[in-house]
Amino acid sequence: MSKNKKRIKAGKIAAIVAAAVVVAACLSAIIANLFIPVRYLSAYLVFREERTAGELRITCLDVGFGDSYLVELPDGGTMLIDGGDGEYSRVLSLLTLLNRRGVDRIDYLVCTSVKGEHCGGLAEIVRYKEVGKAFIPYCNNTRITEEYYAFISALRDSGTEYSVAEVGAGVCLSEDCFFSFLSPVNSQSPDGEYADLNKSPTEENIERASAVLWLEYGENAFLFTSDAREETLSRIVAEYELCSALGQPYCAVGGREVKLEKCDFVTVPGHGGKYNTYAPFYDLIAPSDAVVSVGENYAGYPDATALSDVYAYTEPYYTRYDGTITVIADAEQYRIIKENQ
Repeated sequence: MSKNKKRIKAGKIAAIVAAAVVVAACLSAIIANLFIPVRYLSAYLVFREERTAGELRITCLDVGFGDSYLVELPDGGTMLIDGGDGEYSRVLSLLTLLNRRGVDRIDYLVCTSVKGEHCGGLAEIVRYKEVGKAFIPYCNNTRITEEYYAFISALRDSGTEYSVAEVGAGVCLSEDCFFSFLSPVNSQSPDGEYADLNKSPTEENIERASAVLWLEYGENAFLFTSDAREETLSRIVAEYELCSALGQPYCAVGGREVKLEKCDFVTVPGHGGKYNTYAPFYDLIAPSDAVVSVGENYAGYPDATALSDVYAYTEPYYTRYDGTITVIADAEQYRIIKENQ
């Protein structure tokens, strides 16, 4: 047999082996998720990426006018904060991301708001992924939005453990990593955001009851603000300054307390809405980086005033223009990657 024929034969064998590996990987993904509907099948026909031990990775997914953040924790666990608006293409993108990252179990699922652009895709995630624990809004009216009702129904059907996203809740993941909720205040408080939401579920009260989450790993700190409004941001600033003046810990979890001046990266509240900003809040956290989760809309998002508060400290990324944004951190520093780079 000539050398050329041997090379051709070897090339064919290599191609067959590569194809077999792809098929095996796809079949293993499908077998691991036996009840995946045909319409999501393409989300499972992906190569799984290897994770780097001790690395924190935050993916700010481009879900149009909505929020969804996948957090791969340094201990190997995962957190999903919101799931977009539930449109087919958004859910498909989210499931594809989860499968590409090898996420079959979500250890912590956070629903920050009853609004559709936050919780719309979570029902499907609960159906097709194992969830360890969920943090949800305290809302007596589970039918407040169609998307929230679908999520709560799926959550209850799955038997997943869940608790209220509120000040005092959180988890100390390790000596150098924890997350803690900064808002809303205790769900049993008669003057808190949840009390207002349940008494009068206006657009304003729904946004004020959005969960604000702090995540810290080593020297890095990240702040997820959902749809927090000016009133919520001003309360956080006032309470933090009071705690500092009294020498008391702020939003401590497992012996770890939040130091807002340490913030490196913030998600801009309410897609940059005009009622979702507060200049002293940015003066306090002085972020190095920010992202605006915003897609095409006809309501003036992001607003110029809100953007001016952000631009006082950093030029933000926009999912609408920059695509999905990924933050990769070790215990000392982080870097940002844009999908369209």
